[in-house]
This record gives sequence, structure tokens and C-alpha cells, in this order.
Amino acid sequence: MAEERVISPYFEKYQRLKEDPETENLNKKNEALKVVGHLKKEEKRKKKKIAKKVSPYFEKSQEEEDVDSVVVGLGKEKKKKSILLSAAEKRSVAYERKCCDNTWKPPRSDFGLLQEDHVDDPWRVLVICMLLNRTTGIQAKQVISDLFNLCPNAKVASEVSSGEIEKIIQPLGLFRKRAVMIKRFSQEYLEESWTHVTQLHGIGKYAADAYAIFCTGKWDLVRPADHMLNYYWDFLSTITHTLN
Repeated sequence: MAEERVISPYFEKYQRLKEDPETENLNKKNEALKVVGHLKKEEKRKKKKIAKKVSPYFEKSQEEEDVDSVVVGLGKEKKKKSILLSAAEKRSVAYERKCCDNTWKPPRSDFGLLQEDHVDDPWRVLVICMLLNRTTGIQAKQVISDLFNLCPNAKVASEVSSGEIEKIIQPLGLFRKRAVMIKRFSQEYLEESWTHVTQLHGIGKYAADAYAIFCTGKWDLVRPADHMLNYYWDFLSTITHTLN
């Protein structure tokens, strides 16, 4: 007679749970949750691995290419994403050098842009655009008079020391970089070889658009990304029939 096998109560209970449909569904659900959790962890790990640091070289190049990453008016600072011009855009007719027979005189607006006070000197208009980078219009206005007293034109600016310029523009921050930029820009501005304002050091879309609007009268060939320049651009478009 065969000996009867005695099964442990623990295994009997486990066998019943295993055969129970509800228990089986619950087990499947738990397994699925484990898989989802694992996939999420893997996704986070891959994202961390993909994240890379940008080389300081490229960061610096972008800043020099377009110093207008943040442009503001006379009120609250407004941050803007830097917009880079393509090689073809830089050679646009809109950004051509002002000719000696160009008689464009931009009209005054109610917006009181800082550039409106210096339209007779394109160099000053462009320097103002550099000062408005990453600062407020109110702050820039406080140093403009002193800066132009020290450097009334491009020739003087190219000759004075960077240290003298730094002392005046120090309240704006980035004063060392700005001083070097102003001097190099001024030296290039005095040369006869450049044909487009975009060829000059430190001139990006914002400054180039301002040059077209306030200096050459080619405002209708550009569409500014800066909100204050847009206000003035809209103003010109409403009085276009009265312009020369």
C-alpha cells in the first residue's frame, strides 16, 4: 500500500491562492507596476546621462555674436531670448552702412527711447544698445551723459583706457567686458572697410535693427524683436505718409 504524502498547510494555502483568479490578477497587476517603476527609473537615469555642459567657448561666442540677449525699455526689465542673425540676414540691405548723402531724421515719439536723443551720431546709438544689454533703461540713462562726456565720439573712445570707461559704467555690471567691447567696436567703426553694421564687434539683431530705424531710415525693412523698438516701429508705421 502506497504511503500517503502529507502536504504542509503553508503549501496548501499557497496552492489555493495561486489557483484563485482574483489572486492571479492581483499578482499580474503588481508585476506590471514593478515594470512601469523600473522603466521610469531607467528614463530618469538616461536623461541625467544625456545632459551635457556647454563649452565656455560656445557660451562666449554667442554673447559676442549678439549682446542683445536682454533688452529693456525705461521701465521694468524684460528678459528676451537671444536671436541670432543668419549670414544672409547680416548682409541684408537693411543693415547697410549709412551713406554720406543719407538725410534721414527719425521723428520724436512719446516713448522716449534713449536712442532718440543721439540720432545724429550712429556710433552713439550703437553704444547705447550695448549699454542696454542686461540692464534697465533707467540705469543706462544714469551713465550715458558721463560716458559721452568722456568719449564724445568713436575716435576718443578708441584712444581712452578701458579703465576710464569701466569707472563710469561700473554700476551697470559686466563693466570690464563692456569697456573692452566698446573700445574694440569703436576701433572697427572708424575703419572704412565695413559695409554692413552687422560686421562690427558686438552688434547683434537689436543694435542692427536700431541702426536701421534711427540711423539709415530703413526701418520698414526690419521687424524688431525688442518690445521698445517695436513700439517705435509701430509709431513710424502709423505716420509713414508724413515721412520723407
